[in-house]
Amino acid sequence: MSSQSRTGTLYYNGHVHTFIAEDDIYAAIGVRDGIIDYVGDDPDTFRYGETVDLQGRHVLPTLTDSHLHLLYSMVLAARSFEICTIEHDHVTPDSLDGIRGRISDYCARHPKDKLIVANGYITSAIQENRLPTRHELDAWTYGRAIVIYNLDGHSSSLSTKTLEMLKLPVDDSDGIFRGEAHEFMQGRVTDLIARTLSLKTIRTGVANFVNECHAYGVSRICALDGNEDVKNDILTKALAHVATKLPLDIAFFPQYMDFSKAASIFRRQGHKRIGGCSAWELDGSVSSRSAAFSSPYRDSDQCGHCYYPDEVIEEKVRLAHEQDIQLTCHAIGDCAIDQIIRAYEKCPPYVERGKPMNRIDHCEFPSPAAVEKLKDLGVAITVQPGFAYIDKRYLRGYERYLSDAALSNIIPLRTLMDSGVCLCGSTDSPVQSLDPYVQIRGMVEYYVPEQSLTPYQAYQTYSTNAAKMLGTDARLAIGNPASFNVYNDDPTVQAVEAEALWLAVAHGAPVKRMTGTGTELVAILLRNRNML
Repeated sequence: MSSQSRTGTLYYNGHVHTFIAEDDIYAAIGVRDGIIDYVGDDPDTFRYGETVDLQGRHVLPTLTDSHLHLLYSMVLAARSFEICTIEHDHVTPDSLDGIRGRISDYCARHPKDKLIVANGYITSAIQENRLPTRHELDAWTYGRAIVIYNLDGHSSSLSTKTLEMLKLPVDDSDGIFRGEAHEFMQGRVTDLIARTLSLKTIRTGVANFVNECHAYGVSRICALDGNEDVKNDILTKALAHVATKLPLDIAFFPQYMDFSKAASIFRRQGHKRIGGCSAWELDGSVSSRSAAFSSPYRDSDQCGHCYYPDEVIEEKVRLAHEQDIQLTCHAIGDCAIDQIIRAYEKCPPYVERGKPMNRIDHCEFPSPAAVEKLKDLGVAITVQPGFAYIDKRYLRGYERYLSDAALSNIIPLRTLMDSGVCLCGSTDSPVQSLDPYVQIRGMVEYYVPEQSLTPYQAYQTYSTNAAKMLGTDARLAIGNPASFNVYNDDPTVQAVEAEALWLAVAHGAPVKRMTGTGTELVAILLRNRNML
């Protein structure tokens, strides 16, 4: 073979964890034309045009975030601010007066923002244990438009100006929204945010989002976007088009109950998918006290409730089954989880190798009976244990709000994983940071210690399990896409931090940092890629 014919790259002198089995580890991996063409211990270095000495580093499959909201993540990456932060094991600010100070400071530094978007408000850490009212927001912003999102993304607070811009009733409203009142107006809020964005903000948000994914070794995402309360939802259709251009592998789930509304997006997908949050939320969340439980919350006599009757959900599951559409939905409390399980039982999901799996997203508090059914049902479950990890250490929201009966049913990760249930890790960004290692640590140091996963199992949820759920294969095997991460430390032995990532490779090439320029955005939009 002449030197001119050498192509591809060989990574050698490392530990290549194929994830075919936990102990299936080799010294080298070869890549050519974006595909893995060698895995072994005795490579022919002469075959490759480039060689990389790994110096004992660890190669593992690429990461997939199985549940995030692309539009909000990109927008918030460009122009929102985190209103609460965890610093030195303490939430700051922890009072409404502290919130007032942070909002006033932001307003002073951003006098031209038409709409202020504040994310990450932690109600359970605020001394007054509530969101601010519209009257308080009006005073703190001097009458400007602002929306504040609770950490869980299921309750919000709007100023009078924001209510007026959304054409929502003002006189009888305190500006605080939760439950269906919050969930089913988010399309209008999204549209409002989008209308205030400049081209510079958009390109900055795209670049920041992609760069953050790549910095964490995430090259594949499941984007759950769209809102049924907007008639045409042109914004989501445009987002689906942009998703085909980004330097990420994207599985797009339009969040529509009306399947015909998703038809134009289906045409862009390798496999038809639908569902997620928004219209597909069967209940709310714990910290907003809108998740549907069979026992009441500690601080009220309310249990929450399912947003839809059984027959509606069962009919939608049947339609998805008949049209070969991968379906997912949000269910947190035991009543909501039971509802979607009943629907899946009446129309069992297909379980075939290489075929996408139907899902239940969050699935945080399944009853013991539901756990037994999940073992045999053949659905994937997307989880975000990082939230429970943070809550137990800093927020104490679960123990403050949930009954002992509800809390005892927090999802048994180890039981389900050992039973063969396809658990998939995710962040629910922007509800949480895009950092996958927080979620992996949340699985390894789980809320219920005896249900913790091993580091290897936790990494599986973000790699091979997620790929299986999508109907693809992320294992490092000959013929598979050459998408993998290289770490200084071994993530299968202990949960690592993002700093351990040395190199991320997607489809055979090291990932490149985006600059956020207009020229770059145009070049991306001219690319021809396909969604998963």
